[in-house]
Amino acid sequence: MSGSRAIQWRALKAKIAGLEAGPAANAPVRPFGDADLDGVFPAGGLPLGRWHEIVGDGLEIETAAVAAAFTAALVQPLAEAGTVVWILRREDLHAPGLAHLGFPARRLIQVSVSSEAEALAALEDALGAAGVVAAIAEAESVDLTAGRRLQLACERRGATGFVLRRRPYGGGPAREVSGSAAATRWRVGPAPSDPGDAPGLGPPRWRATLDRCRGGRPGAWLMEKIYGPQALRVVVGMGD
Repeated sequence: MSGSRAIQWRALKAKIAGLEAGPAANAPVRPFGDADLDGVFPAGGLPLGRWHEIVGDGLEIETAAVAAAFTAALVQPLAEAGTVVWILRREDLHAPGLAHLGFPARRLIQVSVSSEAEALAALEDALGAAGVVAAIAEAESVDLTAGRRLQLACERRGATGFVLRRRPYGGGPAREVSGSAAATRWRVGPAPSDPGDAPGLGPPRWRATLDRCRGGRPGAWLMEKIYGPQALRVVVGMGD
């Protein structure tokens, strides 16, 4: 391929990526600090002012413990700038556990709801509220209409949303989720920690798979909690 054609090809790819990313393509991002991970996103980091979907592997679809810890690590850097609202279907969020992960509990507001419809409505309201930098809601699925409403709510004040997929214990078969309105879709599983030379357990680790990224590329990484402004680091990239 000649030089001019290569330039035209890159320009076309960039234009397509911008169209796929939607109207919030120029929104701010939060880099992870790893070139390989940041490189899969169209703007070099996790898009802010959008909403993201996170789901756990296996029975995690009911307990959501691993996915909740990963979500808390993702949100922690944002929490330093404002309020975070966590909307619960079941009142089992362990605040001391969040504090152990380094999440600033003073920034957290917990909201309990009794149905999925209430959870999504509360998430939409929280994303549009003054002073809220991020909002998290437990929900089994988000259809296209609800997803578009969430995105409009994110754009209202620039807040970032997270839908933590969770279905009731003993419920019916898991519903399929289109995810077409989400900026990213993550699938998270636990991984053994590495204590290094110190006794006991090491920092929490997750197998994090980016199944979908609007305008970007999927990928998979072994990620570890770090106690500092970055909150997460890549231990190693994982192959297919």
